[in-house]
Amino acid sequence: MKKTVKNVFLLLGLIVLIFLIWQLFFTDDGILVTAYNAMANGVNNQYEKVAGQGEQLLPTWDETGADTNGQGFDIEAE
Repeated sequence: MKKTVKNVFLLLGLIVLIFLIWQLFFTDDGILVTAYNAMANGVNNQYEKVAGQGEQLLPTWDETGADTNGQGFDIEAE
């Protein structure tokens, strides 16, 4: 009986942990989106210094019309 209760609570804890990790990484304001936007903004700021005002090399995560900069892809947050 003790072993069964322990296994049930460990399973519930694992499910809660999975949901927390999902929330932290894969939501619109998660770590993945924040890290990508930070990297893209840093690259774009340096590229703007070389190429001129308003030029972008990488689109941000939720920017639409990203294929207008010649990259050929559009990153959309759903």
